Amino acid sequence: MPKTNFTVKYDGESLANHEMDIALLAPALMGIQKVIDALVIESTSGEYKASLKMKGNAKAGSIEIELITQAISNFQATKDLVLGFFGTSELTASSNIIAHIGALLYLIKKFGRKKPDKVEDIGDGYSRLYFDSEITIINNHVYKIYNNFEVREAIYKAIKPLEAEGINSFSISDDSKKVFEVDKEYASRFIPPNATELMLVNEEESFLQIVKISFNMNNKWQFTKGDETINANIVDKEFIKKVQNRESSFYDGDILHVILQKEQYQEKGKLKTNYSVLKVLNHEKAKVQQDFEF
Repeated sequence: MPKTNFTVKYDGESLANHEMDIALLAPALMGIQKVIDALVIESTSGEYKASLKMKGNAKAGSIEIELITQAISNFQATKDLVLGFFGTSELTASSNIIAHIGALLYLIKKFGRKKPDKVEDIGDGYSRLYFDSEITIINNHVYKIYNNFEVREAIYKAIKPLEAEGINSFSISDDSKKVFEVDKEYASRFIPPNATELMLVNEEESFLQIVKISFNMNNKWQFTKGDETINANIVDKEFIKKVQNRESSFYDGDILHVILQKEQYQEKGKLKTNYSVLKVLNHEKAKVQQDFEF
């Protein structure tokens, strides 16, 4: 089979010097290797194994790593088998491995640790998944490794660097086309199901008073919510655009009327809470304003 080059990229201000802690990067790359191994083994009934090599490539404000993957057969007779799983020709087979990885990561990003309410085999190697009112169609091999804890753990290792300060996004590209991207605020969704238990997700209208803001919208803002101090990601795209374009000024004590999402989960016996501002409904200026120092 032909080799396929693809790129994984970590981006953020702490990577401006093209340096990344090897304690973060090495497990992440090993995690990617394990995911590719699992997908190739699952899709070829163990007749193929994956080979993965690395070439370094640094760009401003990021760590970009070019990876070369190839599915290698132990038996030439199984060549038709792997093409049947991954594509209609040898030229598309390796590329489809990357597409399947993108689909797998997208499924986790969208639904996190949720389990589908119903799974329906629709033939031709695909299944229809029902999550509440949403329906997703997925390749059967992708769905099988989606349910594999070791694979989910390996994926989490690849995403885990986003938990570090100053690393804000992770992406995979194939032939300069972005296959998948995830920002810091979604990193908790990649925690393996066996490592955490989702306890509560709810949305409410709330008033938040600004304590600390960030013009890097991948970082959390600090608010007071009554007597409680919380940190929350803002995911309202219209509001983010206004902040980035400096269309509105913000001051200590300003109040935001918002739709706030609260997600509580238990991780290794410890209860954790994650807040996201889904929508900013109104911005009320503080009566006595004090400029932030930027």
